[in-house]
Amino acid sequence: MFKKYLINGLILLPFIWLSTGIYLSKDSDKTMVIMILVSIITSLMTFGIKEIKKNIINNRFIWLLLIILSYLLFSYFYHGVSSREIRALIASLLLLITFPHQLLNKKTLLIITVIGSITGLIFVIYFSIILKLGRGDWPLNAIPFSTITAVYLIFSIVLLLHCNNLKTQITTSIIVLINISSLILSETRGTLLAGFIAIIFILLKTLNFKKINLKIIATSIIIIISGIFLVLKHPIEQRIEQTAVEYHKIEAGNLTSSIGLRLQLWDSAPILIKNNILLGVGNNVKNEIDNLYKENKISQSLYNLQPTHLHNQYLDKIVKNGILGLLLFISLLLFPIVASKERNTLYKQLSLGVVIIFGISSLTDVPFNHGQTLFIYLLFIGVFNMFALNNEKVK
Repeated sequence: MFKKYLINGLILLPFIWLSTGIYLSKDSDKTMVIMILVSIITSLMTFGIKEIKKNIINNRFIWLLLIILSYLLFSYFYHGVSSREIRALIASLLLLITFPHQLLNKKTLLIITVIGSITGLIFVIYFSIILKLGRGDWPLNAIPFSTITAVYLIFSIVLLLHCNNLKTQITTSIIVLINISSLILSETRGTLLAGFIAIIFILLKTLNFKKINLKIIATSIIIIISGIFLVLKHPIEQRIEQTAVEYHKIEAGNLTSSIGLRLQLWDSAPILIKNNILLGVGNNVKNEIDNLYKENKISQSLYNLQPTHLHNQYLDKIVKNGILGLLLFISLLLFPIVASKERNTLYKQLSLGVVIIFGISSLTDVPFNHGQTLFIYLLFIGVFNMFALNNEKVK
């Protein structure tokens, strides 16, 4: 029995790392590659090539990733792209090809969600409240941290809707509150909005409003939200005040705030892509920004920022990878939605929840540029897809 648990633990090591070590440093995605290698070797020693054949034949998500990887490799040699993105894609592909997806069942996912949620709360409390560090000084930047937290929030909501055991319902409800608290403490507006939109979407799709007491549900939600806002009153008020200040600055024509600089970046996208609309400019964004400054087409404040990305995944993709890169990126987001007709309820909701989180977060950030969040998306969506294509019952 111990041997079985050890083998399963080694195979699940990448997912365990995504709920623990992923928070430890800005380079935790590099360590993730080691975890994946351990998992792949253990899988091959245990199952041989049986899982490889099944995964390659059945999982169309793997074929999509192969196409995207091929284009990125071409772009890498043509004008340069992020090696972090290529590394995450290659590692994820190899894991999805060899991974026995049945190990990441409902029970295992719940355990990973509980661990990831608690670890995330400890992380944000320690660095933001105890050490009082600014969000940019955390081992993992606040934006990818909040994206990971939002994913675990969705997992906990969906799992709560699909459990009948009272003990599990209580545990999962606590985990939902933990993730909401972590999101608020991260003070990341875009991801917080994405999380709540995803929750509303899932609840509307799931709950049978004819069979439930809406007054009780509404009262419970108000009490829970009021309790959270009361406990976390200070960081919430602080973020609201900061947003109001930035809004008034923009009204006055001052675009040097966080939101203002984003607006300037988005406004520069058409100029940056003007001569490279098909394939993009690759890693030459900084050079292009410098050229625009010399031509007096961008402000001093934007030039001083020296941005490596455009704080919008859609614009960032089209500027760096062109129209082709943008279409491939959109296909990565649309795949779980298109494939949702084949999905049973649990994995459909899990996948769509993740897509909503990443799709909306991509309006103000670049979650697919961060190795940690890219691994989260590729691996969970890839495994959920295998469950759906095999039409397996929820266990």
